Amino acid sequence: MSARYRGIHLPFDQWPSSDRAAWQELFREGDLLDGRGAACHWVGATRSTNLKHYARWLGWLATTGQLDRAAVPSQRADTNTVRAYARMLMRTLSPRAVASAAIGLKCVLQRMHPDLDWRWLKDLTNRLDVWADAKPTRIRKILSAEQVYEGALAELERLAATVMTARDRINYRDTLIVALLIGGCPVRLRNLTQIEIGRHLRKVGSEWHLDFDVYETKTRQPLRYVVAAAVVPWLEFYLSDVRPHFTSAANDNRLWPGSKRRPLAYNTLYSRVRLATYRLFDLAVTPHDFRSMAATALADRSPRDALFARPLLGHRSPKTTERYYIRADQLQASKRVNAVLQRIGERKRPK
Repeated sequence: MSARYRGIHLPFDQWPSSDRAAWQELFREGDLLDGRGAACHWVGATRSTNLKHYARWLGWLATTGQLDRAAVPSQRADTNTVRAYARMLMRTLSPRAVASAAIGLKCVLQRMHPDLDWRWLKDLTNRLDVWADAKPTRIRKILSAEQVYEGALAELERLAATVMTARDRINYRDTLIVALLIGGCPVRLRNLTQIEIGRHLRKVGSEWHLDFDVYETKTRQPLRYVVAAAVVPWLEFYLSDVRPHFTSAANDNRLWPGSKRRPLAYNTLYSRVRLATYRLFDLAVTPHDFRSMAATALADRSPRDALFARPLLGHRSPKTTERYYIRADQLQASKRVNAVLQRIGERKRPK
């Protein structure tokens, strides 16, 4: 088996017939009397992500010789098999990716077979979720939002002052993506990829706004952002002097044109962000890491500011961002204790 397991998702047309039928039933359109599929409410991004999670599960079963094509999906997902699958994920993926893969599998199985008791699987995914949160990524330890913001702005200034080559323009575009993500717009990768000038990105007075409608977001929550004022001059320079040099810019309104007559695709944009941050900070940062950095930056200011993480990131449940509020509360308590100790220390200072 490959050391990196990500590549062996089982394509949909190779799924067992029972799994294909169960998946298609999840999205069956019906009326008030017939009912609808159990996952009709999933937005496109959620549907695509969970399909990949389930395809990874089937791929692992096939690779390890455990894919019984005569069985229904629930018959393959016994406790021991799922635990073995989770152990494999823990050896090959990051903690957060492991938790996401297991949660995605759970979401699919419990909707395919809602009549069964999946409490054991929920308990397993809850433990993995807690474990993933307890394993902070290296980026959170090393880079702060302030470091990334200052570094990206400095690089944009440097590039804008040069006579740009084709490579410089690519670096400028990639650095601007980093600046936008850290400059108050920590959107998910799918939304970052789909930004269109005039539709999502619009100038309102002297400000630039970035808006996504309900049907475009993972949580079906509208997202409204204002681009940081310090980023605006570099964004406008990009729109007027840099972006037009990309071949695909003339025929497509997407904000991030590629160098091969097409806008940057989802996976390409992900790689470009990692390459840009590695170039700037000697550390590869993923688009999703910017969401954690934004919430952490708010939490480091105060408990009150930590509460803004939920609307900023577009989370529906307060539990998702609760840990940042707890962090802020702990920091505030620590500062108060330090203030008391400081006063005591001053009274005890040698004369």
